[in-house]
Amino acid sequence: MSTKNNPSQFREQARENRLEISLEDVERVAELMGDVEASYATIRGINTTGFEPTAIFVPTPSKRESN
Repeated sequence: MSTKNNPSQFREQARENRLEISLEDVERVAELMGDVEASYATIRGINTTGFEPTAIFVPTPSKRESN
């Protein structure tokens, strides 16, 4: 069983990061992890070769020429 599937280990890892989480909440999070992983896999599988790079849409600051 991996750390993310073991509630006690998950809770201990959260404590190491100064987070307090109940075992009940850990169990709820564990239930959702499978869905999250499936969503990421779907997103990673999208063919993005037809999309423009993000940088095209992100404005960049530029200097104004002074008058």
